[in-house]
Amino acid sequence: MVAAVRRGDSQREVANRFGVALCTVQRWFERAEGRRLDRVDWSGLPPVPKRTRRTDPVIEQRVLTIRRWLKDRSALGEYGATAIRREMEARGIEPCPSIPTIGRILQRRGVLDGRKRTRRPPPPRGWYLPEVAAEKVELDSFDTIEGLAIRGGPHLTVLTGVSLHGGLVAAWPARFVSAKSTLDALVEHWREVGLPAYAQFDNDNRFT
Repeated sequence: MVAAVRRGDSQREVANRFGVALCTVQRWFERAEGRRLDRVDWSGLPPVPKRTRRTDPVIEQRVLTIRRWLKDRSALGEYGATAIRREMEARGIEPCPSIPTIGRILQRRGVLDGRKRTRRPPPPRGWYLPEVAAEKVELDSFDTIEGLAIRGGPHLTVLTGVSLHGGLVAAWPARFVSAKSTLDALVEHWREVGLPAYAQFDNDNRFT
């Protein structure tokens, strides 16, 4: 396991391959850190399972049969692992595999209808403005937080601002934030830190 991790495989991938918990791989990888494998004390290492238990083919076929039956006749249109398990229990089928096991059977037999979710990276910050996305210019974003309660004090509204790339933050708490007070705060702020290429506001009428 340690050798596989050192070759570049992820610890989670190695744990799945050897059929052990992730913490087991992490523990033995840490024990071997900085040492050759032939000089590591491996005493106490749990045995790697020689084989994994596979669901009886007869049970797998029953799962597929019930799935087809539910797909054609279910009033609610449910024929996933949970619905299959519920139907098997109602029919008194024994042994009745768990929901995760049924899910693995469906996946192994290639009958899942859903597409595997593809995670794509988020767009760059400020993607809608090419110069901002390329980090050539700065954008200041402003918003208000209303109804901020302070114990024993009044409710406040806070005008907040942050620069997209620089992370420069600002806040102006007040009992009431008007269009005029907003303009005064922004002018003072930009005189102090410099004017950005772009400013972004929400649709609050104080900003229009």
